[in-house]
Amino acid sequence: MNVAGRILVADGAPKTRIKMKARLSSACYDVTAAGSGVEALRMAALVQPQLVLIGTSLPDMTGAQLCAQFRTQLDGAEIPVLVQVQGPQRIAALQAGASALIDGMDDDLTPFARIRGLMRGDGQSDRGGIGTHPDFGMAEPVAEFRHDTRPRAVFVAGQPAIALGWQFSLRDRLDFSISISDPDRALSQAARGHVPDLYLIAGDIQQPGDGLRLLSELRSRPMSRDAGFVVALRPDRADLTAMALDLGAGDVLTSDLTQPTAAIEAAIRIEGQLGRKLACDRKREETRRNMRWAMTDPLTGLHNRRHALPRLAELFANSLRHGGGLAVMLLDLDRFKLVNDLHGHAAGDAVLQAVAHRMTASLPPDALIARMGGEEFLVVLPDCDAQTAHLLAEDVRRAIAAPAIPLPPESGTGALSITISAGIAAFDRGPASANDLDSALLLARADRALLSAKSSGRNRIVVAPAALAA
Repeated sequence: MNVAGRILVADGAPKTRIKMKARLSSACYDVTAAGSGVEALRMAALVQPQLVLIGTSLPDMTGAQLCAQFRTQLDGAEIPVLVQVQGPQRIAALQAGASALIDGMDDDLTPFARIRGLMRGDGQSDRGGIGTHPDFGMAEPVAEFRHDTRPRAVFVAGQPAIALGWQFSLRDRLDFSISISDPDRALSQAARGHVPDLYLIAGDIQQPGDGLRLLSELRSRPMSRDAGFVVALRPDRADLTAMALDLGAGDVLTSDLTQPTAAIEAAIRIEGQLGRKLACDRKREETRRNMRWAMTDPLTGLHNRRHALPRLAELFANSLRHGGGLAVMLLDLDRFKLVNDLHGHAAGDAVLQAVAHRMTASLPPDALIARMGGEEFLVVLPDCDAQTAHLLAEDVRRAIAAPAIPLPPESGTGALSITISAGIAAFDRGPASANDLDSALLLARADRALLSAKSSGRNRIVVAPAALAA
């Protein structure tokens, strides 16, 4: 059986605990149950749950107190905590760090939708960093005249008066820059990249359920999909809660925010969604940064071998499918070992960095440029024939040869002239092309041409004969 995730259930009533465990297990969750707060904390350290569901009737502490214990004692800031609570304890649970609230488990749809959202990260809360708001990739660029650095929220409702009422109720409880919009304008602005940090959308705007359609549209678009989303439903439309959560809403509120208690709770939950959004932004950026580091040569900033060879195979496959030429160029610095031996490794690093810069400036923007290791570089030129590749290689050779490359002061030499040798192999899907040609063979042909350039005097370009390249 495929397990959907590990859930720790804490509830003081044995019948309720058994019932909750059975229902969650039937949905393929791996469930551990605890009958008290102390037992739940002990079990959490053992099973490392991906979500904690706190029920009622705990004998030793309230749901809010247990939630606070998870946040402080078990480094649980990253663990989503879903608390079953009603009445005045709702605000206490949210202030303790609850990721989301449910009234009970009688209705399968809403609790399970909450759990799905929390498990996939839509509802995960992170209280850290709410007071400051760095600019993240999909946020609206800051205009020169705008000095308001607060998080931005857009409220969308059927009548402007409703959205203005939300704004009035929340403005003193949220340190947000809040604007009012309609669906067409929200979509238009999102298409242009003007995306807030959070949307608060009425479930029914002009037609029943059209707020959920707006949510789905915004969540599906690349510019706005990473914003935070909260849906506001009228009490008689609570049946849409599960659908809103499954469409990507991080939370669902009541649309009546005129009561102070409702406004206080809404403000805490909206801040929680902002925290979740910022946490997701940080994780996304960390992932992108790690991918860049894994695929990038740290000295030159070019792609490395790990990225270059699979990408060469992709470009070769594209050339086979869609036609067009493909040229591969291997370049090697002439007598580079002498640079390190005579002038030091700092000088060698300066030479490699300068060569990478001049190579990038001399080649087309769509060229794949990579450092393969040591002083050897790979260039892949899509839609390029052998003659054009030869001309580009000559441009690179001349650009690297002159002017001389400045060296660090500790090297003892002001500047050094460097030359390169290069081998080229091209593939054009012409009559001479062989069916068994692949990217590795094309690269091997370029390597043989490079060896020929080296052995025939260096500082020159050699193109593999068409018969060899094919």
